[in-house]
Amino acid sequence: MEINGLPLHPLVVHAAVIFVPLAALAALAYALVPKWRWALRHPSLALAVVAAASTQVASLSGESLRDDRGLFTPAVETHELWAGRMLYSVWVLAGLVAVAWWALPHVTALAGRKDREARVGALVIPLTVLLPLAALVTLFLAYKTGDAGAKAVWG
Repeated sequence: MEINGLPLHPLVVHAAVIFVPLAALAALAYALVPKWRWALRHPSLALAVVAAASTQVASLSGESLRDDRGLFTPAVETHELWAGRMLYSVWVLAGLVAVAWWALPHVTALAGRKDREARVGALVIPLTVLLPLAALVTLFLAYKTGDAGAKAVWG
């Protein structure tokens, strides 16, 4: 896959490089700072969906680049291994953010309410534990994937 003669992968990977950490940091704040939930609710969901989609496109374009150019080196295989793990973690993060968007209470005086009750109270504690965990794992995997990709390209 190419755009104007340039491989698609190095172009779209930058979207993942931007949106994955932003989505993870927004998810951390959304889970850990209840007072910010009303403001982070929609941006967190949007960032998580864009991060997952851009990571999926980066993964598909990376596989295409590898196959088209015959890039079957150990460095590329290491990058691909980390990228596969990151792809799963980003989709898990997006799923958890979507559930949190629906289930977690969000406080806002702007809507004339002091507190919005949780839609599913049993999910509050698991989400406030799993969401930061998924965000931290995703940040770590994004770092490892990017590092392996840079080593594959630049040595």
